[in-house]
Parts: sequence; structure tokens; C-alpha cells
Amino acid sequence: MDETADIAVVGGGMVGLASAIALRDRGLDVVLCDPGEARARTSYGNAGVVSRGSILPMASPALWGKLPAYLRNADSALRLRYTHLPRILPYALHFMAAARESRWRAAAAALLPLTGAAYGAHERLAARAGTTDRLGRTGWLKVYRTEDAFAAAALERDILAGHGIAFEILDGGALREAEPALVRPFARAMLLTETGSVREPGRLVEACEALFAGLGGRRVRGAVSALAPEGGGWRVGLGDRAVRARQVVLAAGAASGGLAHGLGYRFAVAAERGYHRHYALHPDSPPLTRPVLDTGAGSILSPMGEGRVRVLSGVELNARGAAPDHTQIEAASREAAGTLRLGGPLDNEPWLGSRPATPDGMPVIGRAPRHDGLIFAFGHGHIGLSTGPITGEIVADLATGRDPAIPIAPFAPERLLRWPRLL
Repeated sequence: MDETADIAVVGGGMVGLASAIALRDRGLDVVLCDPGEARARTSYGNAGVVSRGSILPMASPALWGKLPAYLRNADSALRLRYTHLPRILPYALHFMAAARESRWRAAAAALLPLTGAAYGAHERLAARAGTTDRLGRTGWLKVYRTEDAFAAAALERDILAGHGIAFEILDGGALREAEPALVRPFARAMLLTETGSVREPGRLVEACEALFAGLGGRRVRGAVSALAPEGGGWRVGLGDRAVRARQVVLAAGAASGGLAHGLGYRFAVAAERGYHRHYALHPDSPPLTRPVLDTGAGSILSPMGEGRVRVLSGVELNARGAAPDHTQIEAASREAAGTLRLGGPLDNEPWLGSRPATPDGMPVIGRAPRHDGLIFAFGHGHIGLSTGPITGEIVADLATGRDPAIPIAPFAPERLLRWPRLL
């Protein structure tokens, strides 16, 4: 049986859930459309980092020096499936066009208001969802195995410092004192002190689902197959069912590009696949107290509570539905075993998810330029969990005709639609 609502939200990850909650707070009748597979959501597999310093996109000027290794799949930070390359060639070309210092600096300035508001929005949402105990100002570490690797990141530190992002530089001895669980020797580390983290992001998503239901929000489980304008509103198709609403929020993560394409919007976006696996810390190991990005391994180690560590791989560019390729997560796990005193794996199989990525590393947030009542909220890449709650507040502002407190002009859909064609 079809449903009707004031507004339909497509996507049940952190961005979609936060949007649905904020829209209910504004008094709108909201239907959330999502398949309901918790482990399939990118928010489930996140490292849990909520950082004001997450302002530097993947398309950095350092790309050019690393490109030969990337193209050979010789750097664990990136694995490229060449059979998928023709489908993402527009994204790849625009990504490389964005990998210059002027664009990196411009993106950092645009992202700062969004990331700067992220932790406060998380605190507000956690207080309502009953998950405050899972959120803390832990800081997070970027560690460097050699002095040369640390020196190569000088531009990153310059941009962070220029925007007032607080960090401390630690030598090897100070790092061992700050994080005694690390047994591998590192030359230097950068501790971003204004960063928070969420333990077990999947539990936060579950709590937000319960909060939404408690607010009277409704949910339709199923994969959305199409969006179509209909009679001054919208029809959201889910197989043999539909939701009819005056407005629609497209927050379906990596699936958003395909749904937008059906409406004539050709965004050069890609699915950045990533893997994780949980390991037990050795009983004699000190606890890992904060997330750690090992720049030498291209992977992240993140504490998940109760002696568990989540090992997260680098980026794989491949089709969303392609069979898993465990090459990266196996390499990341081997490196992690040399960095921490790990026990055995706690999962039968590694987790796999797809991040929604834009070439310039900034999300798409704003009203659709050619369709009334359609709001885009996707493309957050690696900061979807982090900036999901504040994005939800922005979406609620847009849906109710208010000016968002955060400037969103840099995230306008038009910026990607107007990019020069490179093919």
C-alpha cells in the first residue's frame, strides 16, 4: 500500500537519519525510505572520527608524486580496479583537476564551517538518542614512520594552522607516552586535539532510528528504484510500492548519483569502497584510546570499546556491487599487527561499504536546480558520519524555507553540473 507524507527522505545512513529527525522536529510528517540493512550502511563501518580538522579532501597536491604507485596498485592507500575505470573516468579526471594547492585551500575554507559545527551537532543528537557515553573528545593521531613522510605533509599542517585547527607535534618518545598501545616505532605524529570520536558508530545509527520512531517518524523498508515529479509533488518508487510526498531529500549515499541521473543530473561521483575488520587487543596491551591514521600503511586503527580495535583499509575504486577484494584489508591487518598487540579477528569476514565521493571532496547539499521540492544531501565521502547531524539541520532549514546557519553555497549541486566536460 502506498504512503503519503509531507517529505520523504531517501537513505537511512547518518545523513538521512539526522535529516529525518530534524524534519520531524520542524513538525513535518516524514517517511524514511531505506532497505533497513544496518551493516550495509557506510555509517556503520566508519572510523568514528568527528574532527574540526577534516577539511582536506582526498584530491591533494601530493597525488601527483604518488600517481605512479597508485596506477600500479603499489600503494595500499588506493586500489584501482581497471575494468571499472571507464565508468568512473569523468570522476577520475575531475579528481585530478582538483588536486592542486589552490583548490585544496579553497575546499578547506569551504568545509571549515561544516566540520567546525559537527561535534556540537553530535553532542545534541547523542543527548537525545541516549548515546552520550559513546561520544568523547579523544583527539586523533596521524602518525608518520619516517621524517621524510612527516616533512611531506608540511602543506597540510600549514593549512590546518592557517584555519586555527589545534594540533600538537609529537616525537617518537612523546607518542609512546601519549598512546602506549602503539608498539611500532614512529618518527613523528600529529595529534589533532579538537577531535572527537564515536565508539561503535553502528550503535549510534540504531539509537537514531529509535529516536526517529519515537518522534512519530515512519519508515518504509525497501530499495528506492526511482524518483519522479508527480502532481506538484514527488513519487518515490520502491518496487511495487510508492511514497508520495510534497518534498524529497536524496541522501542515499553512494546510490544517490544513479537516482539523480534518472532525473537528468549527471554528477561525476564515485563509490569509494572501504573495508574493516575487528580484532581483539592482547590482554596485556594497554587500551588504544583514540583513532590512529597510520600514513605509512594507508589505514586507520580505531578503538571500539571492550578491548576491540577496528582496522580500516584504504580506498578501493570499483563497482558498488562487485565481489569483495580483501587485498587491502589483509594488508592493513598485517600492518596493524605490527603496530598494536593484536589477538585474533572477531569477524568471520571483513565488512565492506561504499562511500559517496565527489571529485572536489565536498558534499552536495542544496535544492535541486531544475526540480522544485527536491533537496540533495549526499557525497560526504569520509566525513558522512562526522557531518551527518549538522547536515540534517541544514536540510531541515532548506525544507522549511529558512536560511541555514552554515554557508552552503560551496556545496551547491550546480558546481558539479557546471564543471567543464573533460570527455
